[in-house]
Amino acid sequence: MADIKIEIKFVCGENKKLLFTGGASYRSNSTKADALRLYNKGAVIQSNRTSVQPNALKQLNSTFYKQIVKTLCLYYVMEREPRPIREIAITQHLGSSRETQQKLSRQELKQVVSKSTDLGALNAINTGKAALLLEETARGRAVLHAVTHLIKSLDSTSVFDRFERLWRAFNALYRAFAKQNTEHDCHVALREHIQQNPALFPLSLNLVSPLTTADIRSHIRWNQMILNNHATANKAGALRDSILRVEDHRILDIYRDSLPIRQVHLTTIGALQGVQAHIATHTQSGTVRGSDVLSTLCIKYMYFVRNKIAHAERADHSFSFLPESAEMAEIQWLIPFLEALVIDLLNIADTF
Repeated sequence: MADIKIEIKFVCGENKKLLFTGGASYRSNSTKADALRLYNKGAVIQSNRTSVQPNALKQLNSTFYKQIVKTLCLYYVMEREPRPIREIAITQHLGSSRETQQKLSRQELKQVVSKSTDLGALNAINTGKAALLLEETARGRAVLHAVTHLIKSLDSTSVFDRFERLWRAFNALYRAFAKQNTEHDCHVALREHIQQNPALFPLSLNLVSPLTTADIRSHIRWNQMILNNHATANKAGALRDSILRVEDHRILDIYRDSLPIRQVHLTTIGALQGVQAHIATHTQSGTVRGSDVLSTLCIKYMYFVRNKIAHAERADHSFSFLPESAEMAEIQWLIPFLEALVIDLLNIADTF
């Protein structure tokens, strides 16, 4: 067995301070863990292994590579500063007289984030929950993957890349939360959880709270979503169910205005009158239920938007001759809601 030390050094002119100390698991279904000490100026991972692979710092499947990724992730969440990595080194002690070292200097490294990246959004993450990413469990991996995508979304210069990375973070978290086999079932489970436990989603619900019907309608392609998601009469039942599970008057105002484009299909299944009565009840009473707005925007609508981008159903977003487009404006408007929901989910990841 060899005693192995991994050192990560950051460019930091502050006095040294300890941010975290604890264990970082490196095998699933095992109690085996490395000791991690995280500072503002760097990190030290103490390990004990039988051997170290050649070029372990560049092996994607090596446990050392994964431990470094976890450490970098936790560092940026806790420090919230885009400090460059100055050096990463693995030192292997094989005995009193034998030592080997692998090292990557700043010139050889690709920085995780640029020096100009604003990591301020990470302030809202409970660092105790973020430390779950050190676990080698389904929950730990979901948190790790989500945080990597969240950080890279903040580092993105394109709003489309930022949105796509946020969606990947969201996807990792809601699948770990719901533990269902299909996207639809995961979405349903999360929507119900938000509705039943609004206090667990303070950041995202606070953002959607002041929205008006006009705010929402003016920023999204609602009718296109309805036409896309409910393209045939066979989908009329799903449209009916979508409407009936919403009570917030802002979303129902928009559904009411869009009924003409699917009125025939709803009439065919005998659902039109029931849908109209439900809408009238809640729009006339001005029912407010923020969970409906949050779920509709982040789960239902953004899933539609994400699929249009990911499945190449539109021209590449960068193939544009205008500096700003309507699609870019839509994505920019949506991003804060999704980012807040991702952080809310990270803050309850210990319940997954």
